[in-house]
Amino acid sequence: MTVDIVVTDGEVTPAPDLTSPAEPGHDEGKRMLYTLKVCPVVREAQLAHGLRHSDYQLYRQYCSRRIRRLRKNLDFIQGDRKNFRKKIVTPDVLKDDRFLYIPLMTVERYWAYAMQLKEESSQDTRKKFSMRNKLRKAASYVAAFERLVEESEQCDARTQLEVQGYSAWLQGTVLFELAEWIGKWDRPVEYFNKALAIYSKLQGAVSEEERDVYSAKIQEVEVKLRFCRHHLGDRSATDTLLAMRGNEALGDKLDNLLASARERQASTLSEVTWKGRTLAVRHEKVRLFLVSEGLIHEELDRTADASERVRLLDRLLMECKDAIQLVRDDLKNDVSFKPRQQSSEGPVSPLHFLHTYLSYHRLNLTTLRNLALVHTYQKIVSGEVQVEEGKKAPKLQDLVRLHEIIIQNLKELPNLPGLEDDLDLRSTVEGQVIAHRAHRCYYVAESFLKVEKWAEALVLYQQALNYVEEAKAGGKLQPSALTELERIKASIDSKKFTAHAQAILAAQTALGAPTTTTKAATTKEGKLLIHRLDEYIEDPSLTSSSPQVAQVPPPMTSVPCKPLFFDLALNHVDFPSLDDKIESKKAAAGVAGLTGLVKGLWGGWGAKK
Repeated sequence: MTVDIVVTDGEVTPAPDLTSPAEPGHDEGKRMLYTLKVCPVVREAQLAHGLRHSDYQLYRQYCSRRIRRLRKNLDFIQGDRKNFRKKIVTPDVLKDDRFLYIPLMTVERYWAYAMQLKEESSQDTRKKFSMRNKLRKAASYVAAFERLVEESEQCDARTQLEVQGYSAWLQGTVLFELAEWIGKWDRPVEYFNKALAIYSKLQGAVSEEERDVYSAKIQEVEVKLRFCRHHLGDRSATDTLLAMRGNEALGDKLDNLLASARERQASTLSEVTWKGRTLAVRHEKVRLFLVSEGLIHEELDRTADASERVRLLDRLLMECKDAIQLVRDDLKNDVSFKPRQQSSEGPVSPLHFLHTYLSYHRLNLTTLRNLALVHTYQKIVSGEVQVEEGKKAPKLQDLVRLHEIIIQNLKELPNLPGLEDDLDLRSTVEGQVIAHRAHRCYYVAESFLKVEKWAEALVLYQQALNYVEEAKAGGKLQPSALTELERIKASIDSKKFTAHAQAILAAQTALGAPTTTTKAATTKEGKLLIHRLDEYIEDPSLTSSSPQVAQVPPPMTSVPCKPLFFDLALNHVDFPSLDDKIESKKAAAGVAGLTGLVKGLWGGWGAKK
C-alpha cells in the first residue's frame, strides 16, 4: 500500500538576510511582505498548551480553538453545520499575516491528533488505522501550505524557507511513522535530508535567542535519520542509536530496536564456550539473557551516567535470575546437583556448569551495580552532587555496607562448583577483595572521624594504607581500580595527620581537666558556672541554646557503703558477765521447791472443801 504525499521539488535557497526580515508594513512596489517564524511559533505554542507534559489532546483542542478564533476575527467563517461552505486560504485572500496561522494550526491539529491516537493505540490497536489517516491528512495540508507560501508574493524569503523546512520535517515524520507498516525506510531519508539542510542554514542566520529552537529540531531530525539508515543496513548508524537510549525523538523505538537485535542473535545462539567447556543452551530466556549481556555491556561502556548504569544493570540482573531459575528447575532431576553444591570436589555435569556460568554472571553484575552506586554515593557524600528533593541522602555507613556486599560476592566466585581449581581467578579475586577492604576501612575511618574518635580513625587510616600497598603489590588490578586506590592514598595522607593532631589535643585536654568527661565540659576560661559562682566572667555561652552551667552527668565520687552482712558484727561485740545473776536464780528456785513440797504434804488435812 502506498501513501500519497505531495512534495515540492524546488531547491532550497537561503534568504540573503534572515535576521532582519521585512516588516508587514514595508512597502516594496506597493506589496506588503509577511513574516511567519514557523519553528519558534510552533515550539512556543506546544510548550504552553500541553506538550511540555506530552498531553497531545490538550494541544489539539487548543489548535481547534485558535483556528475558530482566527476565522472569526478575520471574518473567514465557513458557516454552521447546516450551511457549511468550505473556505481555503489562497493567495488571493492573503490580505493579513494572520491568515498564515490558519493552515499552520490546521496541520498542527492533525499532527497532534495522530500522536494522541498513537499513544492510545497501545491499549486499543484499532486506533492505529485512525492514526495513519490523520498523518496522511497532515501531510496533504502541509503540502498545500507550502504551495500557498510559494505562490504568494506577499511572503518574504524567511517565511518561504521556514515553511519549506517545516513541510519537509512533517512529511518525513509521517513517512517515518508509516515505514514500519509499509516497509519503505528510504522514503523518509529524502525529506529529512532536506529539512536538515534548511534548519542548518536557518540556525546560522537567526538571532541567538532563537538558535536553541533550531538546534533541538536539528537534533531530532538527525536521530530519526540515523534510525532510517539503520534499517537500510548502516552499521555505524545502529551503533550510534544504541548510544542514544532514552532519546525523546524516537520514544520506545530504540527499545524495540534492541529487542529485535537480541531476538535475531538469540535465534542463532545454541551453545556457549566458557573455561574450555562448550555448554548447550536450550531455553530461549537463557539465550536472550546471554545476548542482552553483550549488548548492554557495550552500552555500559558508552554510558557515563551512574543512574542509567544502575537501571540497565538492574534489568539485566532480573533476566539473569530468571535464567538461573530455569536451569535450576532442570537440575532438580540431577541427583548429584545438591551434594556437589555443598562440596568442593567431584565432577560437574554440563548443565550444572551452565548454572555455575550464570551464577558467575550474577555475582559480577551485582558487583558492577554496587560499584555504580558507590560512585553515585561518593559524589553526594563529598558534596559534588546535590540530592534530589524528597530523596534521602546516603551516609558513610551506606558506602561501608556496599563494599561489604562486594567483598562477599567476590569471595563466592572462586567457590562456585567447577571453579575451585582456577588459580588465576582466585588470585585476581584476592587482589580485588584487598582493594575493597581498603575502601571499606577508609570509610569506617571517615565515620569515626566524623564523631571525633581520633585514635580509632588514626588506626583505621593506617590499616587502609596497608591494604592499599598490599593490593598494589598484587599487580592484578584494573587501571580504574588502581586510580581509585591512589585517590584514597592521597586522601589518607592528608587526613591522617589531622586525626593525629586532634588525638594529641584531646589527650592534653583530658590531662589538664581530669574531672571533665563530656565534650563541652569546659568553657574558654576553663571553668563551668558551678565552679566559679564567686567570680564574674563574660560567658556568651550562658545565653546560647547550650549553656555551660554544670557537667552532666556529674563526675563519680566514692561514698561509704553499709556492711554486706549485719550479723557478722555480733562476733566482735564483748558483752558483760551475768554469772552472778544466773546463780541467784537457781537458789531461789530450790527454796521455792522445798516449801511447795511441805505445803502440799500438810495442806491436804483440814482443808476446806
